[in-house]
Amino acid sequence: MSRKDTEFDEKIKIIIAQRSGYKCNFPGCGKTLIGPGQTSLDYISIGEVAHIYSAAKNGPRSDGGLSIEDLKRSENGMLLCRPHHKIVDRKSKNSKYTSDMLSRMKSKHEFSISAELGEYNYPINWVSSIKVIQSSIFKNTLTLDLGKVTFVYGENGVGKTVLVNLLKSIFSQKIISSWKQNSIKFNVESTLDNPVLSKIDVEIEHGKMTYQIGKSKFPFVPYDFNVIYLYGKLKPLRDDIETIAHCLDISRDYLIQIISTIGLNFALRTKHIEIRHVRKKPYVVDRIYVDIGNGWVQSFGSCSSTEQASVVLDIVFSLASEMSKFKSVLMLIDWLPLLWFDDSNIQKYIDFLQSPECHFQTVFVAPNAKPKVKWTGWTHAHLLRTESGVTIKQTKE
Repeated sequence: MSRKDTEFDEKIKIIIAQRSGYKCNFPGCGKTLIGPGQTSLDYISIGEVAHIYSAAKNGPRSDGGLSIEDLKRSENGMLLCRPHHKIVDRKSKNSKYTSDMLSRMKSKHEFSISAELGEYNYPINWVSSIKVIQSSIFKNTLTLDLGKVTFVYGENGVGKTVLVNLLKSIFSQKIISSWKQNSIKFNVESTLDNPVLSKIDVEIEHGKMTYQIGKSKFPFVPYDFNVIYLYGKLKPLRDDIETIAHCLDISRDYLIQIISTIGLNFALRTKHIEIRHVRKKPYVVDRIYVDIGNGWVQSFGSCSSTEQASVVLDIVFSLASEMSKFKSVLMLIDWLPLLWFDDSNIQKYIDFLQSPECHFQTVFVAPNAKPKVKWTGWTHAHLLRTESGVTIKQTKE
C-alpha cells in the first residue's frame, strides 16, 4: 500500500475543509485558509489535508490496521495550515501527536465551528483528560485522554470501571458509596478544554471530595456538568420502570418524567414508547410498551435481550441529546447488555455518537475487547496489566 493508494479524492478534501470552516484545526491556531485570489473570479486555498491515521505503512503515525477505504474516508482527514501540518507529522515520530490526539483536535474544532454557525449556543466544555496521580487502587500514575467518543477496553480487573467511576464522582460531585465505606483515596488532575479554566485538581479522601483551582479550594466542580451513567445489568426488578431506572441510577419518578416529556426524540431504533399502569397484587406496577420498528406495540418484557437494550439506549440518547442543548453532558456507558449486540446492531449507535448531531461526550467501556465496527474517529484507550501496574496505551491502534 502506497500513499498514492490512500490519498483523499478532491470531493473528500472539500468536505473536510468545509466541515472545518476552512480554518486550521490545530488548537489555538484557527487560521483562515481560503480567501480572494488575484481576480474577482479566483480564490486562494492554502490549507493542507492531513491524514489522522497514516496513509502509508512508513508514515508519521500508525495506519491503525485500517483498510484502504477507511483511510480515504473524510473521518480520517483534518485541515491544517502548512506550518502545523509539518509540526504534526514531524513530532508524531516521537509519539507527541498521536492519531488519538488528532482525532480529538478535529472533533473539538468541528464542534466549535458548529457553535459559530449558530447551530447551537450552549456551553462547550470538554473533559480533555484525567490523570490519577495517587490512589488506593492503582500502583502507578495513569493518564486517560478523552475525545468526543472514548472507548476504554481491556481484560477484566484492570480498572476500566474504576476510571469511569472516577469521572462520574468528579463531575457529578457524588463519591461512589463503596469508596466511602472502604476509605478509598484518590489524587486526580483533570484538564478541561475551556478558555477560562483548564485544570482542576481533585482529592478524594475519607468520603469527601475537594476541588482545587490554582491555590483555592472548593467543595464543587466549577462548571455545570451533567453526568448520565448507564451501568450494571438489565436485571428484572419490581416493574419495567424500576428495572431501567436502576441501570441509570435515577429515581423511578424521574424516569417516568423523561419518557412522558422527552420520549424518543433522538431514538435510533424504537419508534414508540408508552407507560401503562397494570394492577398486580398487592400494588399497581408500571409496564412499558414499545414499537421497536416492527410496526406493532409489544411489552418491554416480551422483547428480546437486544431489543430491550436498544430501548434503553434510545431513552438514554434522547435524554442526553435534549439535555446537551442547555449544559455540558458527559455520558458514561459501562453496561453489560452491550454484550448482546452484534457489530451491525451497535454500529448505528456508534455512528450517532460520533456524528455532528451528537453534542455530548461519551466514554464507552467495551467488555474485554474493542467492537469490530467501522472506524469513525474514536479515541481508544487500551488498559494493560504489567509488572509495574496498569498502563494505558493510546498511541497506536
